[in-house]
Amino acid sequence: MPAVTRFDFDPSTSVVGMSIRLETLALAGVILLVLLFAALSAGRSRSSATTGGSDDGPRLRRDDLILMAFGAVPGAIVGGRVGYALVHFDYYAASPAAVTDPSQGGFGLTLAVVLGTIAAVAVARLLAAPIGRWLGAVALPLLVGLGLGKLTMVLGGVGQGRYSDSALATSYTGGGPWGSANPAFSALPSQAIEGALILAVAVLVVVVPAVMRFRIKVTKREIDLYRAPRRDWLLLTGGRRYLTVLALWAVVRFAAEFTWRDAHVLGPFVADQIPLAAVIAVCLFGPAVVGDVRRLRRGVAGRVGARRAARRAARLAAKAARAEAETAEAERIAASAAATEDLGVEQTAADSGS
Repeated sequence: MPAVTRFDFDPSTSVVGMSIRLETLALAGVILLVLLFAALSAGRSRSSATTGGSDDGPRLRRDDLILMAFGAVPGAIVGGRVGYALVHFDYYAASPAAVTDPSQGGFGLTLAVVLGTIAAVAVARLLAAPIGRWLGAVALPLLVGLGLGKLTMVLGGVGQGRYSDSALATSYTGGGPWGSANPAFSALPSQAIEGALILAVAVLVVVVPAVMRFRIKVTKREIDLYRAPRRDWLLLTGGRRYLTVLALWAVVRFAAEFTWRDAHVLGPFVADQIPLAAVIAVCLFGPAVVGDVRRLRRGVAGRVGARRAARRAARLAAKAARAEAETAEAERIAASAAATEDLGVEQTAADSGS
């Protein structure tokens, strides 16, 4: 039988006389690392990545990053709490007041990421910051942070999945307290598996485009290996980069949740996989749908504008025709009056001769 990894340590430590859990300290370090990584990415962000990578445009303002990060916190808290309540819907349906009690239960990650992103985008809009460029800059740091954040949960015994005796299984034999029920029983470390897969995806996001730049030129005398000029992929540029990374994270999390202990609510799927499926669908098809809607709006606006222009041209033409008719009538009346006057003069001259 494969050996099970057993952890036997104190999950808390003393800092300035206060007892703090190790996972809390590690998570604080991860947040700081993500902010530093995002600030570095913001400094290297290019203003025209889709048109050849010119660095002539202004850099992103790093002080905006702090404001957007603080702005994301309320959205993440609300989304996390709502997501947790949805996963444990039976309990919170019977005790709805417990949803607003932070001491009861925990937070779900899926909706925390989604609503946190929406809140950060709202703050960026208020700051008149370039939202697309910021999303592209923070995509990879966020992915790394999500992966490392999951790994920190190992320090608190949080996220033990299905019971198992496989080589991947872990158990906690120390005094605790631990974050999972029955920590001494060997189980799949769902949070650690998810974190490792997320970090693997982050590596692929960086490595695959770099490897794809290599070209091989074969001649009669030699084989030449060289790197082609950098060309950003559409799916890894600006706001699309964030959506791509978010979709990859959702796919990894969706797969890792098959190792959870949660009850199945729809066939083999647990409750949190349902919003994850929606996130994947929105990230994959959302840009196309938005583009179609914009093209439809432009088409409708164009047709409406053409009709308005045609009606305006018709009104102007009718007005010009009326003005021309009035001018012609005035000329006719003036000519008639002149002819009548000439006739009167001739008649007077004839009478005088008589």
